[in-house]
Amino acid sequence: MNMRSPQRRRRGAALILVLIALAIGLLMVATFLDGRQESVPVAERISEASMARRTAESGLDLAVASLVRSENWREDLAAGRFDGSFEIADGTCRIRIIDADTQQTPDDSTLRLLVACTAHIDDISMVAEQSVDVAPADQSLDLAFGETALIATQRVRIRNDAALLSWAPRAINTEVSAPLVVGTLDGDPGDFELGDQAVTAGLEVVVVDSRRFGPDGGRPGERLLPEPLPRLDAPRIPPVRNGRVENIREIESTPLTDLDAASIRIGSNTRITIDEDRILHSRGDFRMGPGSRIDVTRGTLVIDADGYMTIHRASIIAAPGARVLVRGGKGLRITNSTIGPEGAVPEALSSDGMLPIETETTAILMTADLRGKITIDGDSMVTGVLIAPDAEVRVMGDALIHGRIIGERIDLADRCVVFAMPDDGRVVGLTSPFGPHRNEDGRLVPEVCQTDRLEPGLVGEIAADLGVQTVALDDAGRPRDTEDGWRGFRRNLHWMVRHHRRWRMARGEDR
Repeated sequence: MNMRSPQRRRRGAALILVLIALAIGLLMVATFLDGRQESVPVAERISEASMARRTAESGLDLAVASLVRSENWREDLAAGRFDGSFEIADGTCRIRIIDADTQQTPDDSTLRLLVACTAHIDDISMVAEQSVDVAPADQSLDLAFGETALIATQRVRIRNDAALLSWAPRAINTEVSAPLVVGTLDGDPGDFELGDQAVTAGLEVVVVDSRRFGPDGGRPGERLLPEPLPRLDAPRIPPVRNGRVENIREIESTPLTDLDAASIRIGSNTRITIDEDRILHSRGDFRMGPGSRIDVTRGTLVIDADGYMTIHRASIIAAPGARVLVRGGKGLRITNSTIGPEGAVPEALSSDGMLPIETETTAILMTADLRGKITIDGDSMVTGVLIAPDAEVRVMGDALIHGRIIGERIDLADRCVVFAMPDDGRVVGLTSPFGPHRNEDGRLVPEVCQTDRLEPGLVGEIAADLGVQTVALDDAGRPRDTEDGWRGFRRNLHWMVRHHRRWRMARGEDR
């Protein structure tokens, strides 16, 4: 028998291990050499991308500076001043300027530009973008926060399945939606609460003093203001002229004079038609029973209660040109009722639940006193403006609101829907950080800070002093347009460059 010694078996195993180690070593060396061949081009491309990004930033700085210094950027843009390409260092830059909201060519109503600079270095392209706020060509002054959806003195909450949606812009063009502005007068973002189930669209929250956020500006979805907004007083309630004081008064037919009673009740299924200025004043409570209806065909109807006002399963309708002012001193509760201008009824709603855009929202004004409460619930449909800066406003249930809400505290809950009419791009409201209502340092001019600026005649005086058109709650007619004033001097001075930038690799349409 031929047997191998143990020593020879050990030598054979060692040879196999050496061969395996050599194979692994050769494989590692090949991998390392191959990786070096790949890493060098990758490093070069990263360097080129970094250079392209810095070149795009430089070109963007140059374009924004040219816009800000331009005496009339619209004419320069139309004349092709920003067209064509230019060289910076080893790169080639091209500028593209569009309306940030419509993604189209800027026009006279543009409020925000999107400036993009595409830089090319060899086969690498980078894009730097920045938004720049501008004033529209024809500025108007909205003294009543007209571009806002919800403004509170202290707190705004949107909870449960409540929805805050845009009304006018979406009805005009489903692809364009102006921002809905919400917030508090002091501009504290902590005072705004949005629930997980709540529905909103195109929301901007007003925030005061952008400097505290550092050089990068505020967070997305915030509108930065240099100072708190001025207070907005509730509508002035006219006193009873020639009414007589009575005790409990139940109205069963149209009153021929103003009423001044300890308590007023409109009985169930009562139909009343008002065709001239009329004041119904209750020193206590005011109640509208189920099935009752008030039609205001002409003039202004004032429904005024020092105590609590209850409108239950009732209707108040204002014809074109007529107005209704409702005040519940201690509280106003609207349940399963319809209040609004003529035509603002459930049957007129579109498939999206919206009224026609020409609906006159300011025909109905509702308010309450200090520590009062306005509650709209049930299947109510209210079209108008709630101005109760000292009262709590709650919209609950399946209530549907078309208009605007201003209160001390605002709470949207349950399944309610608020269709707000924001700025359509042609109105500069007080929540805008630029416009004729601000000085060159961004501060509000003293004329617009008057708390009684909605008093009849005062709005027109302020607009005349500033030399602008005016859009406000008491302007039922055509907006004024004065030829003199500050418009020519201030037109090109109000820029607010947003410091938020972003970079991206150029796509096909950017080349």
